[in-house]
Amino acid sequence: MLYDLLLWNLVEKHSKICGDREMKCSSFRLPEDVMIDIFLRLEVKNLARLRCVCKSWNTLLTSKTFVEIHLNQSMRNPRPLLFRHGISPSYLGFYSTKYKQFEDLCDPPFRTQLADLDVVGSCNGVLCFCSNGSDRSLIYLWNPLIKKYITLPRPSLNPRYLGFGVNSVSGHLDDFKVVTISANADAEVYSLRSNSWKNIAYGFPRSIEINRSHINSSVFLNGSVHWCARFSCYHDNSCPWLIVSFDFAKEVFQTVMMPYDLSTDDADKYLNVFDGYLCVFATIPNNTFRSYELWVMKEYGSTESWTKLYTIEKPQRIWWPLGFTERGKIFIRGECRHGGYGLLVYNPHSDTFKCIGVHLPYYAIQVLNFVESIIEPVSQSLILSRS
Repeated sequence: MLYDLLLWNLVEKHSKICGDREMKCSSFRLPEDVMIDIFLRLEVKNLARLRCVCKSWNTLLTSKTFVEIHLNQSMRNPRPLLFRHGISPSYLGFYSTKYKQFEDLCDPPFRTQLADLDVVGSCNGVLCFCSNGSDRSLIYLWNPLIKKYITLPRPSLNPRYLGFGVNSVSGHLDDFKVVTISANADAEVYSLRSNSWKNIAYGFPRSIEINRSHINSSVFLNGSVHWCARFSCYHDNSCPWLIVSFDFAKEVFQTVMMPYDLSTDDADKYLNVFDGYLCVFATIPNNTFRSYELWVMKEYGSTESWTKLYTIEKPQRIWWPLGFTERGKIFIRGECRHGGYGLLVYNPHSDTFKCIGVHLPYYAIQVLNFVESIIEPVSQSLILSRS
């Protein structure tokens, strides 16, 4: 921390020497690899400020090379981002189990335009939000660290389900896409680079019903967004569970089955990502108190690779897992010793629960994996139209 402060002071002094003239800035220029090494050690908010110093710094900080190096570095240290539904002004915040601190983020700048909002997902440092309620067609992409956002054009149909991610094979880190599914199973996909929507041929599989709740939201991994779902058979509780996904590169829906042990019971299932693997929390049915199993798909797309890692038991009827800390522990919403509901951390190695002082009396909460980035959610088509 002290080293970073000294480094920032050095860079700030250099920027003052540069002043407003590009000639002065270039006369003090260090080798590019040295500049990259320095900039990679600074916080994102400081990098955003340094873009204003001179053209050469702005060119370097917005170059594809630097943005990619910075993103790859951030991906090695993702941060758990907590989204608390219905709480303002502190909707969003980071929690560090290392420093045992909760760091509030500012509310989204479009918050005042909505009665309520829902978070769709997180990818490459950008968050996707939508309006919450009967109309979910207001959709936004926002990088909270550089405070840049875009309002998407509305889809032609009101979405019932949404998914967010990036086309991982296009070579563009900002090739963000949003897929929507209407109540009639019609599907559309939005591309940030073209700033437009298009219909998906054949739509969403009508034989499948997505299981959606605040704690069972979509999950992005390996270029696809995933939902927990069941085959539709309204008069039979033994309808098989499965995972349905949308590949943002191929723009097609795909399916993979749940572990056989979980495929036909009626217990709750929640998708997540653990250590780079798709995973599912599954309630153990017919138990005197609520317990969960954590299953991990060791080989992506292979039903045979599902492996059970943990069984988590807590002598309390109402609690559920939310996601993972940066050290592989598990965030839990449940009852603390003071009698109210709050945020807990479960250590699977010591089989212990610990309250961390975040009180959650009535509100739903989500935990997202967030990586810091300097990627701006700006459509390339808009940039070209302005140039």
